[in-house]
Amino acid sequence: MGSSSLFSGISGLKSSQTSLNVIGDNLANLNTSGFKASRVSFANELTSTLRPALAPTGGIGGINPLQIGSGTRVSSIDRDFAQGNLTPTGRPLDLAIQGDGFFILTDGFEDSFTRVGAFNVDKNNDLVDSGTGLKVKSVSGNAINIPVNQTLAGKATATTDIKGNLNSEFTANPVNQVITTSTAYSVTGTGTTRTLTGSIDPTASTSVTGVGTAFTTELAVGDRINVNGEIRKVATITNDTTLTVETAFTDTGNDTALTAGVGVLTGSINPAASTTVTGVGTAFTTELAVGDQITVSGETRTISAIASNTSLTVSAAFSDNANDTSVMTDSMAVVLLNDLSVNTADYVAGDKISVVGTEHDGTDVTKSFVYGTGTGQDGTTLGDLRDFVTANYGTAAASIDSSGNIVLTADPPGASNLTLTFSDAAGNTGATTFNNFATTTTGSGDVYSTTIPIFDTKGSSFLVSLHFEKTASNTWDVTPTMKASDGSVTDALTAITFNTNGSFASTTGTSAITVTYKDGTTQTVSLDFGVANAFAGLTQFGGTASAAATDQDGNGEGFFSSTTVNSDGKVVALFTNGKTQDIGQLQLATFSNPAGLTSEGNNAFKPTLASGAATLKTAGSGRTGSIVSGVLEASNVDIAEEFTKLIVAQRAFQANARTITTTDEVLQELVNIVR
Repeated sequence: MGSSSLFSGISGLKSSQTSLNVIGDNLANLNTSGFKASRVSFANELTSTLRPALAPTGGIGGINPLQIGSGTRVSSIDRDFAQGNLTPTGRPLDLAIQGDGFFILTDGFEDSFTRVGAFNVDKNNDLVDSGTGLKVKSVSGNAINIPVNQTLAGKATATTDIKGNLNSEFTANPVNQVITTSTAYSVTGTGTTRTLTGSIDPTASTSVTGVGTAFTTELAVGDRINVNGEIRKVATITNDTTLTVETAFTDTGNDTALTAGVGVLTGSINPAASTTVTGVGTAFTTELAVGDQITVSGETRTISAIASNTSLTVSAAFSDNANDTSVMTDSMAVVLLNDLSVNTADYVAGDKISVVGTEHDGTDVTKSFVYGTGTGQDGTTLGDLRDFVTANYGTAAASIDSSGNIVLTADPPGASNLTLTFSDAAGNTGATTFNNFATTTTGSGDVYSTTIPIFDTKGSSFLVSLHFEKTASNTWDVTPTMKASDGSVTDALTAITFNTNGSFASTTGTSAITVTYKDGTTQTVSLDFGVANAFAGLTQFGGTASAAATDQDGNGEGFFSSTTVNSDGKVVALFTNGKTQDIGQLQLATFSNPAGLTSEGNNAFKPTLASGAATLKTAGSGRTGSIVSGVLEASNVDIAEEFTKLIVAQRAFQANARTITTTDEVLQELVNIVR
């Protein structure tokens, strides 16, 4: 008598043991990155047919077959390639694939495939698998080399993008551009003018308003003094008369000499004290009426009012330039060019002064001022030169300010291209060291400022400030500035215009700035405000102003800093200057039947006839999926499911073991029958 139940139990034990082995392997790899859980499938063994099935006959129905099974067997162990969770690691070279792709590793002869992107850099700076040292394959078929020792050279900025908003609620006001001589013009002299005033009493000391220590002077009958352009002789004194004496102070020892006719006045001047004049002899008498004129510092003054019969004060503004004599502003216009302190050689008739510059609208001005008073000549004074400039600048007016500067002001509102320079023509007899002109703006339009970084050809960084000033409803001006210690900056842009819907419309002039560095080198940087009639660049809406430089193509010197990987698998080197460099792209592979891959250990797989050959692709194409940097794919083992399977496998093992023990007892009873 045989019993197949014994063999069925044994097959059940074997199958349950296999199931326990698979479950144990799954649980053991619960924390293995990229691990894919497996499952066991069972099939029944061949059955013994005791009676075949019979068809119905007559009034008898059909009869089912009589079959006894021979137990169970493992039909398959299948790997589950479902996506595992992504676990952050913070390492930029830890990579995970969200999709069906595999990384490709190579030893130079044979490829293997893995879902685990735990990569590192070897001593040759190649990207390799951390566990095996196999090199990571790129789309070129080669290893990816990380440039850890690379340095990026500096590059000059050529273009910068300006994006953001300019507040449409800003107030628009006219803005005038003004250029002014950097140093005031003055008249050659030996000191600074001071005016002393007071009344002379023939019998007592007289205080004279002024500065300096006391000095004494004697005026005798017959001495002469200049009044109203006439030489007047000192006559008999009938009453006290105001005397005004004006002279330049020398800059050595504070001594000065005053000349009145043939009489000489001497004394020491101290700016901290008053001055006393002692009159002796006979004073002069002169009647001064309203309308009379006297000469003060080379300038004719008309008497408009006399406070009393005994006092008259005429004075002029003081200049603080050392060794210069101050002259009233309007009198600078009558000063001869040859008398200017910056004149180094006297002009003669026919000498020419070149007047070169640009108008408000950028029109060039090139004229020659001809020195002299004859026919075809333009004059001899600073005022003549001023008037010549005004006559030849159609949209600007020249003037002389209170400090003695020549000022050229653009009349039309808005920023302008106004420039002006003076220089001596070749072949002149005369010569002057003309002052440079500096540019300023006047006006009260609302201004928004932002700073943009630029780089020179050496890779050095500089900051340029852009000042946006609203000049009309939909029009703005841009004025660039930079630290004087870095250089200077100008622009050829006169206006930025927006459409009524707030989109960028156009620019007037050239959208560029020109930087002149301290070493004399120049650099032109284009400003990109966006596409006309679009909202991608600069806009004008109500609300906060946010215009800023969003990108520029220059950079300073940079050193390798770190590496990152984009979602498309491009490996990017990061440098300390903020620049990036693509250094390769990861090659990925997919399989028609990934469950058909054979595991080679170390989280690697090899293709088989069941899996099919690898299909090479890049991340993001087909079903390869995308790459995530700084994470690793976790095991897809479900611990709850595995514990449930573990209990089932345990019970199956116990049941099959019971089948064997029961069959053994039956056989034992059979043996006992013969006793």
